[in-house]
This record gives sequence, structure tokens and C-alpha cells, in this order.
Amino acid sequence: MIVSYLDSSALLRLCLAEGEVGPVEKALANVPVSSALALVEVPTAISARFHRGDIDPQARDDLLLLGEHILGRVNILQATAEVLAEAVRVAAAHRVRALDAVHLGTAAVAARQQARWGNQLRFCTADRRQASVAAQLFGAGNVDFVEPLS
Repeated sequence: MIVSYLDSSALLRLCLAEGEVGPVEKALANVPVSSALALVEVPTAISARFHRGDIDPQARDDLLLLGEHILGRVNILQATAEVLAEAVRVAAAHRVRALDAVHLGTAAVAARQQARWGNQLRFCTADRRQASVAAQLFGAGNVDFVEPLS
């Protein structure tokens, strides 16, 4: 069985329908998981667009509802002590931002747990730097990169 880890950038792409969202839709069709960070990052990114004046109040509210719906389809993994320790290890070995390290650490812990049951983890992101580190951690063939907007 394939378990798909979706970081917040991938989930946000789907909410906003920006660029190629096929890899994100495919990931959601498997067993989708993400960090509890996504519960904060997705609505915060939508609200930030409103505060910058990029979207009006109605669009913000609609996107927040859509984001809530999409997040409701994802199994949320908590930031446990094991996850946070793994995030620190990832950051020590790779040049990543703190929140990206938490996503990668969460995915690494999930990958180990899933491997015990013979399952495979795929990592889906719209963040190029994060995709590069994920390829090193999980293998390039297990990373789905959502291309940037044209």
C-alpha cells in the first residue's frame, strides 16, 4: 500500500487550484497523511492572501472552507517527541527551514512506521528545496514535486 505524505505547500496548491495539481490529487487518492502543522499553515496562507489584498472576504471564506474540507480528507500526524527529534536530525544534515524540517521529520517517522507493515511512503510537495531534501531521504522516485506556476 502507498501512503502519501502531503506537505502544506501541496495542500495549498490544491485549495487554490494553482498550477498542476494532478500529483496532489493522486496523493489524496492513496492514504494521505500530513503533519498537524498543515492545520495551521494552510488557513494561515489563505488568510495572508486576504490581508495582502490578493483575495476578497468571500473568496477567503470560500477558500478556508475548501481548505478545511481538503484537510478533513488527510490523516493528521501529531508532532510527537520522536517527530521533533527527527526534525532536528533532518535540519542538522540538510539546509532546511524549521517548518520544513518538521514536515520532513514527520514523514520520516511515518515512513519507518509504514515500512513495518510493508507499506511505502511517497512525499508530495510544491516546495523545490523541500523536494530536494525529501529525494535524499526517501529516494527521488518517491517524491512527487508539484511544478511551479508558469
